[in-house]
This record gives sequence, C-alpha cells and structure tokens, in this order.
Amino acid sequence: MPGENLRKTGKEMEDLAADYLSSRGVRILERNFRSREAEIDIIAREDRALLFVEVKARKTGEKSGTGAEAVGAAKQKRICRCADYYMHEKGVDPFNTSIRFDVIEITMKSGCSIRWIRNAFSYIPYSRTKPHWRVW
Repeated sequence: MPGENLRKTGKEMEDLAADYLSSRGVRILERNFRSREAEIDIIAREDRALLFVEVKARKTGEKSGTGAEAVGAAKQKRICRCADYYMHEKGVDPFNTSIRFDVIEITMKSGCSIRWIRNAFSYIPYSRTKPHWRVW
C-alpha cells in the first residue's frame, strides 16, 4: 500500500538499521543502551572499531532537514557521555579502542532509502584530558 512505510515506528526503523548494518558485516552488541542522560540506538563492532550509531528517520521533503542534520551539537554531547558510560560499564579503555560515531539516516517516501554516515561526528569527551567517568 502506498505510504505504508511512513507509518513505521521508531523501533521498526531501528530494526531496519540493525538489519542493514548486520548485512554489511557489522556485529550488533547492544540496542537502545541507556544512561541517565541519553540513549544510544545501536552499539556495534566493525572489525576493531566500536560503533555508536544514532538512527534518524525522515520523510522526503520534510522541513526539519535530513536525519543527519537532526544530530546537533547538544545531541552529540549526550551521545558521547552515554558512550563514556557504556565503556566504563563494559571495561573498555577509550584510549586504546577505535571509537566511531555513525548516523543511519532513513528517508521515506514511497519506499525506504538508507544512508550510513560513518564518522558522522567526533568523540567529545566530558573533559579535555579524560573521558567522563562520573559515578552513575
């Protein structure tokens, strides 16, 4: 039915993104990982890189811009803090691990178009000298 894809929920969009990544050899580690400050949609591994992936879906022609544009500086900072928390909880050393922040942009109209934006933004540590290891 035309327009059926426009009614997909956020979880269905994240499922599409996870399937897309898996089909490209990426191993999904976590979905919807939460800290007090933020949520990371997908945490995955590609080769030796630890990926923190934000999924954004938009209709074509929407006035709010593209999905990647929706991940502004404040959202990036929250995602980085949540990534710090994840690494702290899992015992991952961020100084000896390749970390990447990606965005999966899903554009819908009469179908679905998925775009994987690698290195969408840089790691923003809580302080300049070390990651955010605050007690949660």
